[in-house]
Amino acid sequence: MFGRPGHAYVYLSHGVWYCMNVVAHPDGVPGAVLLRGAEPLEGFAEDARLTGPGLLGRAFALSTAQSGVDLVRSTLQLRDAPRVPPRLVARGPRIGLGEGPTSTRPWRLWIRDSAGVSR
Repeated sequence: MFGRPGHAYVYLSHGVWYCMNVVAHPDGVPGAVLLRGAEPLEGFAEDARLTGPGLLGRAFALSTAQSGVDLVRSTLQLRDAPRVPPRLVARGPRIGLGEGPTSTRPWRLWIRDSAGVSR
């Protein structure tokens, strides 16, 4: 999470799940966005479960080998999508964050009614 913006940070969670973050802050400053779900356009069965960071990692066969990959210029990419109207963006507290001064901040964002949203 200290890498260059737009690069993947993949880690093993609980010894079972590979989870991916996208580095979002300048080099040397920790800050990333955890990918919790996806709404695939192609290449997956219609009932594929891509919700939750671990299931998403499993569906994309992630491992720490992808950590550091440039998600803008490599074959593993995040691509621009149509702009989401602000009225469709929901906000809420992060999932799994314990008690504390930042535990209720609305740092979790998702698209309302998306099948790719983890609960």
